[in-house]
Amino acid sequence: MFGNPDLPQREGVQLRAAWAEALGTTLSAFEGSSVTRVERADLDAVIVVAVGDATVVAGPPRVKAALAALSVAALRDADAIAAALPGSRAIGTGHLLFTGTRPGHPPLTVVDASSMDVASVGASLPEDAWAEAGVQEMAHRWAARDGDRAVAIAGYQRWHGTVAHLGVASAPAQRRRGFAFSAASRAVCAAIDAGLVAQWRTRVGNEASLRLAERLGFTRLGTQAAVALPAS
Repeated sequence: MFGNPDLPQREGVQLRAAWAEALGTTLSAFEGSSVTRVERADLDAVIVVAVGDATVVAGPPRVKAALAALSVAALRDADAIAAALPGSRAIGTGHLLFTGTRPGHPPLTVVDASSMDVASVGASLPEDAWAEAGVQEMAHRWAARDGDRAVAIAGYQRWHGTVAHLGVASAPAQRRRGFAFSAASRAVCAAIDAGLVAQWRTRVGNEASLRLAERLGFTRLGTQAAVALPAS
């Protein structure tokens, strides 16, 4: 129905293992075409991760019955999940992409990002776009500059041991000039050189982010849907 991604063995195992650990299930849950349901009393959200035809649904016991009534396609859509759970809020549905290959040296000069670089790029973006990029809290960050001013920031955060979760943000006025690509390329190279698999997550509908990821050599792995639940 959805098809299985052709993952290299090492990268595939690392990614599946990281998501299995994050959701509280086993590696085998991401094999075949099954729907695995994980009851997590500690969660105040529903998180659904799909890899190929396999789907893993994690959420608290109180939403079990409502989720059981949804089709597989609906479970992969945050809006559809939220519609079935009164009082909930769709956080969003995103593509998950990966690469285990260095994209090559960035075409523009990239330097280690200072706190001022990060603040400068962040100030140029709407609050929701800056939050979605996620680079502010990342431990490893690089900046591409136009003259003395940072116009793009990219970084990664080590996630569940073997995965580097990537983020990139660029000033709107400086887009389509290679700055975001250069900063992101440096971040991906650093992650790969550290022995990690690079993961890119982008909201469905954010075609610019998707194109950038694919230009960097990322391959689509699956999707993630997240829905915030009201207090019990």
